[in-house]
Amino acid sequence: MRRGASVADGGSGVPRAMSLGELNRAAAELWRELAPGSVVWLTGDLGAGKTTFVQAMAAAADAEPARSPSFALVHEYSSPHGLLVHADCYRLREPAEALDLDFDGLMRQARLLLIEWPEKAGEYAPPPDAHVALAHADDPQQRLLERVK
Repeated sequence: MRRGASVADGGSGVPRAMSLGELNRAAAELWRELAPGSVVWLTGDLGAGKTTFVQAMAAAADAEPARSPSFALVHEYSSPHGLLVHADCYRLREPAEALDLDFDGLMRQARLLLIEWPEKAGEYAPPPDAHVALAHADDPQQRLLERVK
């Protein structure tokens, strides 16, 4: 995204360098934009900021603080606005293992479903209402954020 562009602008195709504060604001902006029941894909390399983005979304939703995924593939965070569900597909060995996550059931109960590493779930990942790609920037205090969809 160009400097000054909004994450809510939709898929600009241009990554934008962001500080942690800007990343938090972008997540809050996206939270306000998305309708209940929305699915968000978060893609990027290890350490690119996907979980940080989830934590910022949880904060924007006044949810309990989001944790960094460990061995649990799904975390749920209560919010006054509804349940945030965070699925991390990194540890899936093959796409069919995503069936065990029951994305349909998660979508029925979630105000927002955030999926890290959706490409590992393949065809079993529900289509996104928003897709945010994150990447490392030259400045280690920043991340590149692109609103793909």
